[in-house]
Amino acid sequence: MTYQDKLKEFANFVKGGIIASCQASLGEPLNSPIHINALAQSCLLGGARAIRLEGVDNINFVRKNTKAYIVGLTKDDISEENKYRQVYITRTKNDAKALSVAGADIIAIDATNRYRSFDCDLASLINYIHHDLNLPVWADTSTVDEGINAHKLGCDIISTTLYGYTEETKEIAKGPGFKLLSGLSKNIPNTILILEGKVDCPKDVRKGFKCGAHAIVVGSAITRPILITRKFVEAAVVK
Repeated sequence: MTYQDKLKEFANFVKGGIIASCQASLGEPLNSPIHINALAQSCLLGGARAIRLEGVDNINFVRKNTKAYIVGLTKDDISEENKYRQVYITRTKNDAKALSVAGADIIAIDATNRYRSFDCDLASLINYIHHDLNLPVWADTSTVDEGINAHKLGCDIISTTLYGYTEETKEIAKGPGFKLLSGLSKNIPNTILILEGKVDCPKDVRKGFKCGAHAIVVGSAITRPILITRKFVEAAVVK
């Protein structure tokens, strides 16, 4: 089966549905493969049609426990300040290969215009994932121009994941990237577009589909107990 065939099957299966992002940061109690697997299985039981996972160990563990579609990525451990300035998501061919071996069905990469502190340009990474790993490429972007460029380079899926997480967008992002999604839909029609990032409630999901989303990723709102609890605690504080 070619990566185009795999893409078609994935796209048909997730269309109009929710993809659950199951991730935990360093130092959080759920930051271990067994706990990530529990989150993933819970989301799948709740109706998620696929899961997005970070880390080779997590993907390897979850893959042994499910046949569900896995969108895989790696994240380099860099400072919060530098995360706005440079690429840190699935940066290299070795990262992509490790994700493939672990069992990822789709490889998510950073397709922003940020600085790449290594010898692997975006075009060659996309080509490697397609032709050496035979897998579709999911491009995380933050602007319409980045999405158009990723599409031109051959990325199969374009998402709004990094809207608000780059120097160019961090000051303007107040919620989900609805405007970005609409812009992508207008400029690269007939493309698999995903709304991801800051999707906080069912209302956001409904609006996302109206703006042209093929599917929608929900993460922190359903899989990060610390952040979920904090919202309620902050609401309970008497000002």
